[in-house]
Amino acid sequence: MLKPGINEQVAEIIEKALSYRPIEPGEALTLLKRVQVNSLEMGLLCAAADRVTRQRFRNMGEVFSQVGLNYAHCSLECSFCSFGVAVKSDSDLSREEAVARVRYFADEGANAVGLMATADYPFERFLKIGRAARAELPADYPLAANIADFEPTDARALLDAGFTAVYHVIRLREGTDTPLSPDKRRRTLLAARAVGLDVTYCVEPIGPEHTPEELVDGIFRAKEFEPTSMATMRRVVVPGTRLAERGQITEVEQAKIQAVTTLACISWPSLMMMGAHEPSMLFLRAGANRMTAETGVNPRDPLRETSRGRGRTVADCARMIGDAGFTLRKGPSPALQGPLRK
Repeated sequence: MLKPGINEQVAEIIEKALSYRPIEPGEALTLLKRVQVNSLEMGLLCAAADRVTRQRFRNMGEVFSQVGLNYAHCSLECSFCSFGVAVKSDSDLSREEAVARVRYFADEGANAVGLMATADYPFERFLKIGRAARAELPADYPLAANIADFEPTDARALLDAGFTAVYHVIRLREGTDTPLSPDKRRRTLLAARAVGLDVTYCVEPIGPEHTPEELVDGIFRAKEFEPTSMATMRRVVVPGTRLAERGQITEVEQAKIQAVTTLACISWPSLMMMGAHEPSMLFLRAGANRMTAETGVNPRDPLRETSRGRGRTVADCARMIGDAGFTLRKGPSPALQGPLRK
């Protein structure tokens, strides 16, 4: 049994998770409500999440990477996104430049790469860039799509273009802080899974106003989509956005949420990786084993080139992963290979 000074109910839930027995939503809620930031219990919570991740994934760490394709105002104008505020002039990466950045990430040692575009980006153009990127990548290298909602026929088109996974989520307060339908987001996720695309999912964008109940819902709603990768991400204050005045949570607060998320989903059979964003050593000690490098645009950064702002490089992420005591995976990630893994 765990030592005195730790709430008995909290201790029992943590011990249950340490033995890889699934914890229930109510138990995750107890952890979020009862464990105080910077407490002894939080130290134990984070240590437990760190332990199960290292055991489940054999102490292996990974670097995901993402190329943002277009700097443009997005007509959806989500309340937290840099693309929802005034953009002085639109600019897109050419197909050649986008493919060069994809290839650079792969050559630098990233274990997977994704392409991201705003909701207004032409789907056919996205597919053309995807095909060109696939032609330059090893056959078993994961290529993920981070785009707007799509139909089942579009999911098949993404697969045929060489994509192996999608980053897609039903965000916190979807339909309130965004103009998007949670049901449509769900249909998109199910369409991706139906054709064999892997899903990388995230509890995001977490802000100070989100309740423990909302966070638990955000964690457990992912299970339906059998994610191979899970993560947490806090909302970053972007000046000019409608939610900027609400502020943002600290990295320590996110670390607590990261630990609870890890313990909640570590027993899911589909899970192959635990991420957190943006890169931080705290998260790598609270259940995460994946960090993300970025180039191009970034919805949390008003700069059109995030590598000059919030974005980290592959080397930055790899160094952080090594400093956390993980062994950095060499070669393609198995987590986002979708049909290539079969």
